[in-house]
Amino acid sequence: MRPKHSSGVTLIELMAVIAVLIILVILAVPSFFDFFDRHRVRGAAEDIASMISNARAEGVKNDLDVSIAATGSGTTWCIGGNAATAPTGGNSAGGATDCDCSDAAQCRISGQRMAVDSADYRGVSIGALPASLTFNSTLGMIVPLGSREIPLVSSSGKYEVTVEVNALGQARACTKPDKPTMTGVAVC
Repeated sequence: MRPKHSSGVTLIELMAVIAVLIILVILAVPSFFDFFDRHRVRGAAEDIASMISNARAEGVKNDLDVSIAATGSGTTWCIGGNAATAPTGGNSAGGATDCDCSDAAQCRISGQRMAVDSADYRGVSIGALPASLTFNSTLGMIVPLGSREIPLVSSSGKYEVTVEVNALGQARACTKPDKPTMTGVAVC
């Protein structure tokens, strides 16, 4: 009489597969943390650069000066833009004032809220904050003329992305040459 063969899996085979899966998960977890760390700092920098570019464009389009201000420090920060008050009754436009991100009624340009808050980028810290910058309503240049940098650092400190705003008001995100590069982010 022939012995019957089972087509199932033995307990030893099942334990071997589970052990291999556990090892693979343990090896993959640091890569996931690194991915999220890099993604958060890059996302914050790109959103700040985009907000600055949009604020500048709206200011030029509406012929109003725009002020961009950063507040906070460490992992609690906010960067927002405020447009000058529109001219009324034959009076000239008012000056652009710094906005307070904690007030939902502020940081508005053309009726839209223009602010980037650290709450959306857990663990991303901001470096030395530049003084607020104002974009000229005519050409969108920074007044007084000069470039500005906003450094952002990942929670692990491994990645740093800088938002550079040149004298003409153009913003871009880039990495410093001494920091790890990121796909899609230029080197400063």
